Amino acid sequence: MDSPTIRGLRIEWLALGTTRPSRLACGRLGACEPVIADLGVENLAELVAALSPSSLRLSRNDAAGVIAAMVKSARVDPLIPRAVVQALIPGVLTLSRRIDTANGPWSDLDSFYADAISVLWELTSRWAGSDRPYAAGDLLAAVRTRLRTLQKSECRHRSRQSGDPDAMDHLAASAGPSGEELLANVLGDVTGYGLKVADAAVIYATRVLGLSIGEVADLAGVPAGHLRRRRRYAIERLVA
Repeated sequence: MDSPTIRGLRIEWLALGTTRPSRLACGRLGACEPVIADLGVENLAELVAALSPSSLRLSRNDAAGVIAAMVKSARVDPLIPRAVVQALIPGVLTLSRRIDTANGPWSDLDSFYADAISVLWELTSRWAGSDRPYAAGDLLAAVRTRLRTLQKSECRHRSRQSGDPDAMDHLAASAGPSGEELLANVLGDVTGYGLKVADAAVIYATRVLGLSIGEVADLAGVPAGHLRRRRRYAIERLVA
């Protein structure tokens, strides 16, 4: 189901995807990535269309390889991250079926999609240049994790506001600060113990939000082993 945000992206892409800058970006991408050049597409709109299952041009694995190549060489042109976002819109639309959007900081489905697209754009830009063979699935998983983090923060906040954990479902989603603001407040308290913000964030994400070390490592873009060591060090500082 489209929303104003998704519909706006599709309309923008109709105008943007076949322009001269799009053709130049596609050429630069193909020069860096043979898997793109082999497709014989002339612009980014044709590239994104080739990735659609309905085109029957690529298998699922081949499409994943193309998106991985796009992420790896995303820095060669500013339009490439936009093409990645456009290609992953179908995956973004499925997220609303895996997250209870009514039980979170979103006033409606469109605000949920707006957050999802914003996170997807941020992560695509951050991961640009990295070699991730499963970039498409990794990106969507990271977006889902970030949105679930916001949802859990909102639920905890509603519970505290009501004084009754069972009442949280009856409170408006817009009440109180956002999950990001709650996170900042908690980190401010914890860093009063002399902890680095990054170490406090690991404790908060794993012990309060309930994320696994693997999920946090994926969001932060650092090895899970490193985060385990930092969390262990932070806990030792807290109980010293």
